[in-house]
Amino acid sequence: MQYCFHHIPKTAGSSLQLRLAHRESIGELPTGSTLIVYPLYDQMRFYRVSNDPNFDSTKPIKQAFLRTYKQQKTEGDASIVCGHYTNISQPGKHYVWLREPLVRDVSHFNYDCKYGHELTRDFASHLSQMSGNFLVLWLFGKYIGRHDSVSMEDRYKTVRKVLKEKFYRVYDSDRFEESWSEVCDELKISAEPRLNSNRVDKDYNKVQDYKSLTEQFKTWHRSYNNYDYLLYEEFCT
Repeated sequence: MQYCFHHIPKTAGSSLQLRLAHRESIGELPTGSTLIVYPLYDQMRFYRVSNDPNFDSTKPIKQAFLRTYKQQKTEGDASIVCGHYTNISQPGKHYVWLREPLVRDVSHFNYDCKYGHELTRDFASHLSQMSGNFLVLWLFGKYIGRHDSVSMEDRYKTVRKVLKEKFYRVYDSDRFEESWSEVCDELKISAEPRLNSNRVDKDYNKVQDYKSLTEQFKTWHRSYNNYDYLLYEEFCT
């Protein structure tokens, strides 16, 4: 394994996976080189485009997951691994995308509403029922694999250290196309076509619009998610 692309939810990871699968399907990447490790029905699943004769690059990558999860084989090596279940123990160059915390939370809420996973249809109430600092908690638990009960500040410090020491690059997902061009240069693949998964306004409806949020709400959100903002602003601005 040479490359590890860690996927935090709503940071363009599905589009990255779709594009990498497509490049392998057309022979720009070696057959079997790309492995996607993702959650589905509360289990860890694996997807290889080399095992999927019906791969369709015009469809969101999740449709390939849903179509093939019972048939996918896990054996074999991969030089590129990506997805939610990639972690700190995997070898190779590690990459991750962060996103401005409020923009990410709005996107995640709209996505959850599509599948009925929201805690309430009111965005402010939904967020207030959650722990806050999603980026910190995700990286601490999913990527680093720690689940001990320490303070949010200690988790933030641990995540910050890992971002500085473990990751080859930390990108801003709202500048995804710039980072994609850099990834293409590294992998020696073509940047076009720039395929997209989870297309806003096409694949699901917006329940919450970022533009309608008040300054008072934005101030509350920054306070409630202070450590996420510290991470984003240090590594992406």
